[in-house]
Amino acid sequence: MKRRIAATAAAALLLLALPTAAGAAPDEEPLTRYVKDASGAYGYGTEPVYTYPGSGEQVAIPTALTPETRRFSSAWVGTIGNLNFGKPADAADFDARYATVLDDFASWNMNAVIFQVRPLLDAYYPSALNPWSEFLTGTQGADPGYDPLQRMVEATHARGMEFHAWLNPYRVTNAKMTSPAILTALGLTADEVMALSIPQYIAALNDAGILADNNFAVQHPDWVLSFEEKLFLDPGQPEVPASVAATVAEITENYDVDAIHFDDYFYPYRITVDGQNVFFGAQGEDRATFEEFGLTAGYPDTADGIEAWRRDNITGLITLVGDAVDAGNAARGTAVQLGISPFGIWEHEALDPAGSHTPTTSSQTYSHAVFADTRGWVQDELIDYIVPQIYWSFDQAAAPYGELAQWWSDVAAGSRTQVYVGHALYKHVNNGGWEPAWMNPEEVPNQIRFNQKLDGIEGSVLFSYNDMKSSDLSVLPADQQPKHQTKNTAIDLLESEAFAHPTLVPAKPWLSDGRVTAPGSPVVVDGELRWEAGDTQEARRYAIYRGTGDPAQVVATPGTLVDTVWAGGTTSFRYPLPVDTAAARAAAETWVVTALDAAAVESAPVAAAIDEPVDPTDPGTPTDPTGPGTPETPDSPDDEDAASPSSGASREGGGDLAATGADAPIAALLLGGLLLAAGAVTVGVTAHRRRTR
Repeated sequence: MKRRIAATAAAALLLLALPTAAGAAPDEEPLTRYVKDASGAYGYGTEPVYTYPGSGEQVAIPTALTPETRRFSSAWVGTIGNLNFGKPADAADFDARYATVLDDFASWNMNAVIFQVRPLLDAYYPSALNPWSEFLTGTQGADPGYDPLQRMVEATHARGMEFHAWLNPYRVTNAKMTSPAILTALGLTADEVMALSIPQYIAALNDAGILADNNFAVQHPDWVLSFEEKLFLDPGQPEVPASVAATVAEITENYDVDAIHFDDYFYPYRITVDGQNVFFGAQGEDRATFEEFGLTAGYPDTADGIEAWRRDNITGLITLVGDAVDAGNAARGTAVQLGISPFGIWEHEALDPAGSHTPTTSSQTYSHAVFADTRGWVQDELIDYIVPQIYWSFDQAAAPYGELAQWWSDVAAGSRTQVYVGHALYKHVNNGGWEPAWMNPEEVPNQIRFNQKLDGIEGSVLFSYNDMKSSDLSVLPADQQPKHQTKNTAIDLLESEAFAHPTLVPAKPWLSDGRVTAPGSPVVVDGELRWEAGDTQEARRYAIYRGTGDPAQVVATPGTLVDTVWAGGTTSFRYPLPVDTAAARAAAETWVVTALDAAAVESAPVAAAIDEPVDPTDPGTPTDPTGPGTPETPDSPDDEDAASPSSGASREGGGDLAATGADAPIAALLLGGLLLAAGAVTVGVTAHRRRTR
């Protein structure tokens, strides 16, 4: 598999300079099904789990996870229906709730927060385009009296994390028209509500205070469609994607967000009614729009023609939003990313040779429903990252994890678009009672271990925030405790391995000029690591490393990253060191600081000088100024889902140079020079910020 050049140029230089350890590939074990035996106990059985049914290739899981310095680590914090974030009483309550979120993310060593700021056509910020969210105050359009988004961005950055603003582009309502709450609010019967036209229903919701006066759907009821008794904006109306792009521009202009993030809600998924599949469009829901804009644009009046038109509508949205992000970046010198988290299956091989080995009975999003050409977006580099929701186990025949992870890895080959996998941590509780695989606490840890074998998969996102928290078994009924215990054990495994160490987000050099000024004059004094900003305008955050060898070797060694510090335009920094600093000196360890720009492109590393007395009883080992010592070798260590809805390779190096027969000082000096040049390498390979759409 081909690795992307732009993202790995500097790493390639390092690999040329460092020896390759024998047996670099970790040991693997063949995967077998997790089953329930006659006694009711769960465990691994003897039946092999294949990449996909009929492949003949058994899934193999690495026995250990190799530490990585670069890996996107996050979880979704959903606000729709107050899923992961309750209604705050006031600004202080909001701050306290969000501080808890950040505490939890920090305890998991996560480096980004994905927070839903537009669950409907609403906003978690003062907006000229969208009403205040009902999930803040209980009433859409009601001003909470403070700016949640501003507070979140500042608090998240203060923790050294990225903030990704998650928007739903089209959803108008999330409750069915005949739900008891809606009928009560409208004072109508189910038959009376169903007899209303869409504009009449919207007017009734507005009169009842459910939709605010400045809701886009209230202002333009003729641009709204209905499916499964829920309302959404018509993607075929040209003004609709323009309104979404305007919302994105409003956010990026007014807030220092690191990314705009969309989920998988475009055209509706299929539903099942009385055991039969029902697809959007079968009742001509968007026929009038197609006749007005599709036929006149030359699309044939056939099923394939309508599907192609719908796909182009969604790709047009992504293109328009990407253009808005690009324009903001160009105007303000920022590096805001655009990311999408789609359904995990693009298309089936039986329907398209480029598709995955998944059965046609499973859902897909290229044809029949949703109409999102996610594969095309990656290959055309319309987005900066993609988080396919591969919410299934390895042994799920409808959507086998191993096949889909490999498929997404292959799709990303040759594209700079980065792939992070969305993992279904929630399924331990939701599916554990009837799907044996989700009674296996190693399911998601196995998925992350498997990912390290695949090029282009550079991180993980958990669904959802609530499922990162352990359950209190003592308050649960006895029959629910095994599922929750499985989730708790899975959490322990993830926190002790995949999320055990701090990581940096993957660099996006196409959003950077590649020249990052190194921090100035780092020094260890009075129990602190202190340094000066190299460029206060350019530096986004600083990375702190601790390890053995020269600065280049420390940074290149997995597991040496200690923390990240938000720059925030500050000129001088102080970082309290842990109490074992004396022991670190005695082991000849070095503190190193680097600067990262908004695209996470890193400067040359700078070692901290020691400007404090050395304990005479424990002076440490002096370093030969003409040649640093030899470093030690680091350890390598729904089903509605299928029926509806970092870097993969480890960074090698830091091995025993003497064992290779090479001259250690010369090799180390060569390595240092190569890494010092790495900051400039990206200049040549990233001449433009983003492919022209």
